[in-house]
Amino acid sequence: MPDYDFRSLSPIDFETTVRDLLQEELQIRFESFTAGKDKGIDFRYCPSADKNTIVQCKHYVESAIDVLFRRLQKSELEKVIKLKPTRYILATSLGLTPAQKDSIKILFEPFIISTADILGREDINNLLGKFPKIEKRTFKLWFNSMPIFEEILHGKVKNISRDTLERIRLHAKYYVQNESFQKALQILDKQHFCIIAGIPGIGKTILAEMLCLYYIDQEYEMVKITGDISEARTLDHTIQKRIFYYDDFLGQTSLAEKFNKNEDQSLLDFIFTIRQSKLSKLILTTREYILNQARLAYEKIARERFDGETCVIDLSKYTRMNRAKILFNHIYFSDLPMTYKEALLRKRHYLQIIDHKNYNPRIIDLMTQFHRISHISPSAYFEDFMGHLENPLEIWRHAFEEQLSRQARHVLLVMVTLPEEIFLEDLEEAFHIFHSHQAKEYNFETTADDFVRAIKEVEGNFLSSEKSRDNTVIRFHNPSVRDFLEKYLSANDRVLHALIESATFFDQGLLLWESKGSDGSYTFRKAVMTSPRQFIHSVNKTLNSKSCRLINRGENKVVFKARGESSFEARSAFVVAVAAALDDESGVSLYRAVLRHVEDRIVSAQANREDLVSLFKELKRLNLVTQAERELLEKAEQFFMTDFDWFEDFRYFCDFSELFPEIISDADRMTVIKEFEEMVCSGLDYSDNDPDVYRNDAYEIDLVSKKLGLDMSDQVKELEIKADEIEAEAELSRGEIDGEYWSSGISDYCADSDIVSIFSTLI
Repeated sequence: MPDYDFRSLSPIDFETTVRDLLQEELQIRFESFTAGKDKGIDFRYCPSADKNTIVQCKHYVESAIDVLFRRLQKSELEKVIKLKPTRYILATSLGLTPAQKDSIKILFEPFIISTADILGREDINNLLGKFPKIEKRTFKLWFNSMPIFEEILHGKVKNISRDTLERIRLHAKYYVQNESFQKALQILDKQHFCIIAGIPGIGKTILAEMLCLYYIDQEYEMVKITGDISEARTLDHTIQKRIFYYDDFLGQTSLAEKFNKNEDQSLLDFIFTIRQSKLSKLILTTREYILNQARLAYEKIARERFDGETCVIDLSKYTRMNRAKILFNHIYFSDLPMTYKEALLRKRHYLQIIDHKNYNPRIIDLMTQFHRISHISPSAYFEDFMGHLENPLEIWRHAFEEQLSRQARHVLLVMVTLPEEIFLEDLEEAFHIFHSHQAKEYNFETTADDFVRAIKEVEGNFLSSEKSRDNTVIRFHNPSVRDFLEKYLSANDRVLHALIESATFFDQGLLLWESKGSDGSYTFRKAVMTSPRQFIHSVNKTLNSKSCRLINRGENKVVFKARGESSFEARSAFVVAVAAALDDESGVSLYRAVLRHVEDRIVSAQANREDLVSLFKELKRLNLVTQAERELLEKAEQFFMTDFDWFEDFRYFCDFSELFPEIISDADRMTVIKEFEEMVCSGLDYSDNDPDVYRNDAYEIDLVSKKLGLDMSDQVKELEIKADEIEAEAELSRGEIDGEYWSSGISDYCADSDIVSIFSTLI
């Protein structure tokens, strides 16, 4: 039998759970409503005028039995007498002894028919054991159970730390299901992958996390992707259900974080695999405006569109009751002193928050964390709350400008120029160069422990960390921190130029160049272009620096963070784009030198094929391919024609030939076709138990054969049939687990009295 204490449930969640259990137990449907604080009804069953059942829930997990009894005696008894139900059922989260139940029954005679109608904690746990489907869908219960939490950590997730699961567990307490949950489930059921998009702070991440919990309960193994989609392929492809979760798959602030990866085709390949698979699901999240940018920047993504697979979260999907419950849960589970809670309850101020045009779950979360608002007096709390709804990013300004030391501010400013995850040692290296630069500029003293003291200041508030093997990984604690700092930096050109001049990593220039705001405009590029030579000098200085961008790596079934090195060809494509945009002599000299080095790498067979194609695409787009580059192209053609190790190598040759068809002779094309046909025939003769391998090969063969003008539909079909057979055998051996979608039971209509009755329980 389950043994929950129900601390993870708010009073609203507790009522819903009790209602669902009693409906199953009694095989009746209860009418759920909120009728105001003084009516004494949580839900009722009323088949006729002369016979009705009333249920009342008392979530008193933090109180003692004598507190509950006094409340029943002083206020609830009078209400029940006025209502005169034929049956009164009382449910509480407190544990009750037989003697305590007898006392409550005597108090409410004749309305409580027997002590069986008094449900204590043990009785509710008993019903949860009797009706496990209700326990399953109440993930706030089972995910917060320590034994289940440990089981998930060690058996149902890969490459996810305890800290990450702890954050998901915390988020689950605040979650309120809305229309988007159902929509996303329907998309995943039909398409097997779903893109969750929306504005910052709207709830994309928490929706994705709750969907992952849903699938974990359905015996899926959860895999979180943090670097790029190739991580999904590095993990063991065993025959089991997998839910892949890729948060901010296009980057948090721009496409810059994906620029070096050239992963548009890899992503589409993996989506194709997931679409065809009956075993796995893929959840992607992104800011909606970045998804729109991707459609403009990536031709292949633009062709796919993904409209039918995109679940866009907007405020219209949050009913008024959704908003009320989100605010209620955050206040209920917060560490706010009562004086601050009373400031929101006074004059029903919470109604103005709920109905504000800029209502945003992230602002609700930040403004109900006491350590963030402790500098505000209780009397000014509500007004300040409303002010931050008017200007959401301002929530960070006071702490950044007034509460942090100079070195702590410098750490955060450097973090703006870095990828979303970075090793602590790399952040320290970039910090010291910038901090020393500022010390020289403004004549202040530095000490050896400035960085350590700065990290201690911002850890847990502005930044968060976790261990990965022997390294410490640093990231912004909340995406809105980066949003604020980008806005702050874009208004301070002098600081921005200091960051450019003191850049340590190539990734810093890349991010500063490519970052875009919510309106699609470049955040820093205008300021960068005022000093083109400074920026080109910085790019040149860091051209051969190590990468600080992190990806996941696997070794002996252990996944850990590692630096995701970018090829020289990928960096060269960026140099070419910058040189063309800045139109400065120093930029032209740099890109010509870069191309000479690329030519040397082609000749020595060191070039990265995929990134080399991207470089040539950039050159052609910018109309920089002249007769002088003819020799370079001819050497590239010979490079692309050699060492075909797998199907992707043929795709790169096809991509190159589409860019420069005049370079490819008929004889060379026929040679490639012959090698491809031979590889397909030999490649089909293998035995593998992973259906995804077959589907991926089928996709690649189909793609390349069409580019080469071949018909290999039979071979493609053979691979797809083999994948289907493997999945079918796996399903038979495991047994199909039926998923269950449940409705939120939320009506669009919500009167003030409905909300007031909920918030009255906070008093």
